[in-house]
Amino acid sequence: MEPRHLEIAQDLMEDIDQGRYAPGAPLPTEDRLMELYGTSRNTVRRAMQELTNRGRIDIKQGSGSTVRRYRPTTHLASSAEGEADDERYAAYVRRMRAEQGIEPNQRLRVIVESAGPTVADLLELGPAEEDRYVVIRRCDRYLAGRLWQRQLSYYPRRLAQGSDKGSELMTPEDIQRGTRTLLAEMGYPQTRSWDVVGAKMPSLKDSTLFGIGPGIPLIVHDRLAYSGDEPVRFTKTLMPADRHQLMYFEGEMTPEQLRAGTDLNIYDH
Repeated sequence: MEPRHLEIAQDLMEDIDQGRYAPGAPLPTEDRLMELYGTSRNTVRRAMQELTNRGRIDIKQGSGSTVRRYRPTTHLASSAEGEADDERYAAYVRRMRAEQGIEPNQRLRVIVESAGPTVADLLELGPAEEDRYVVIRRCDRYLAGRLWQRQLSYYPRRLAQGSDKGSELMTPEDIQRGTRTLLAEMGYPQTRSWDVVGAKMPSLKDSTLFGIGPGIPLIVHDRLAYSGDEPVRFTKTLMPADRHQLMYFEGEMTPEQLRAGTDLNIYDH
């Protein structure tokens, strides 16, 4: 037989999934749940903790429990022709301004260091120490002061040193036309890429860095881009799973069609 607190948690999850408690709505008080289920306060509290651990509710001391409200960023995991903003971040900024009056912001940092074994292998860097250096463009995106997404893009250092345009990779400023366009201007048009997407539970450091609550994994999106047969960029994007959703598409898409996918919220259905 299933433990009593799990039965209560399952009942409440079904109520949430079926819309009896909408996002942001309060759940019954502990006293009411004790009365409904004929059980102890400790059992009710264990049930509520189970829902918290599964990312379904928020508990505030003195305010009770409410259904967690999700408004995720749509991370565009396919490259769109003519779209410099691969992750649809600009669209998200506009939506947050309009809906919540919140101004997202981002901070860019450029780091030059010797690549670790995995990145060195992926970018096919030479064995000599001077060949293993990479330029890392780290973009941290914040919402209401909380780290929302971290993206790390690795480029062989020789690309940045090879031309005047390449020096833009070394500048900690947003490249409005996108780094894919910049690489094409440098003579490295992107011809292919692969993606690996997975989820992992955050380390204590990651939990603190992103402000991740109980039961929330990190989505990790890795992409290796090639120009011809030469790997020119490896990008790793880290995203708390309760704040992001990935969008892939096939074929030519109009801006309106992309917007339909961007505005879809998987938590609404």
